[in-house]
Amino acid sequence: MELCTLKPAFRLLLVSTFLCALAQAQTTSTSILGTVTDANGAVVPGAKVTALNVGTSTKREDSTSSSGDYSFPLLDVGEYEVTVEAPGFKAAVRPNVILQINEKVRADFSLDVGSPTERVEVTADTAVLRTDDATLGQTVEQRRVVELPLNNRSLGALAILQPGIQYGPRSGSDGQGFGQRQGSHGVPIPGIGLSIVANGQRETNQHATLDGVVATEARVNTVPFSPSVEAVQEFRVLSGSYSSEYGFNSGAQMIIVTRSGTNDFHGSAFEFVRNDVFDAENYFQNYFTPPSAPRLKKDSLRQNQFGGVLTGPVLIPKLYNGRNQTFFMVNYEKRIRRQSGLAQQANHPPTAFRRGDF
Repeated sequence: MELCTLKPAFRLLLVSTFLCALAQAQTTSTSILGTVTDANGAVVPGAKVTALNVGTSTKREDSTSSSGDYSFPLLDVGEYEVTVEAPGFKAAVRPNVILQINEKVRADFSLDVGSPTERVEVTADTAVLRTDDATLGQTVEQRRVVELPLNNRSLGALAILQPGIQYGPRSGSDGQGFGQRQGSHGVPIPGIGLSIVANGQRETNQHATLDGVVATEARVNTVPFSPSVEAVQEFRVLSGSYSSEYGFNSGAQMIIVTRSGTNDFHGSAFEFVRNDVFDAENYFQNYFTPPSAPRLKKDSLRQNQFGGVLTGPVLIPKLYNGRNQTFFMVNYEKRIRRQSGLAQQANHPPTAFRRGDF
């Protein structure tokens, strides 16, 4: 079928798909590096090193330098398999190399003499001690992002779990917008915003990126939205000793990476419900209600937060097969909230005080 005979909506979908396929993905500062030596500890220059992304089957290749070093900068987060091959040595393979945001994983190899067709699998864990980066921070991986209970499904609730990190004054945690919750000194954009402080720095000094793109607004450097947690692969908050690439601001550095498609299709749907049927009434709802008077009706709260996510390779039957090269991620989330009858507290002088009797 020719493209010109397709319906306009389908033509637009095809064009959008191909434009997305041409776009280069943004990267984060993640890398795998190491040194290749022989059994006696001498460096092996010119060895071929391959890093294979297990999920997407994409490869990066490098050769060791005269000092036996290799490096794969600007990698996507995920699971990798690193292979080293050199003439006169057995090939060495290190599987299950897990690369997280802003992490420099060191994977050193010691090659044994033998035929290159022979393979040695290295099962030793990579170094836990971060010897190549002094930055202080903590990564929250996808399992904790999705499974831990979060108030209104906001990433800010996970960011403040690490030492030295607190909510910023402009951080909206109830989803009603910065200005409505925090007074008039916020950004009047509906939704859940992200604002954190690190080790005494002001929130206006924070900096955040989403898939390598700056995600803070220009006025007070807050993030005027919160990505759907179902679409987040992992995120990291740096709190001190930043490397030179984080020279924009001196406060907390928040790095968010969204999920990417792989060669397999994955999808999920969710709904989170809050309903006053399951809640006790507010403690002060009938605090001053006389025993003989009818009790006031419990505050009304109806909130439904639902959506889904789908990832996989781009496949267009008889036109394009995107396995091992082009992938997609689609996410949708919506929240409906209905609330009324909020009980409020106030201090006021009793009747005797108003008559002048103190």
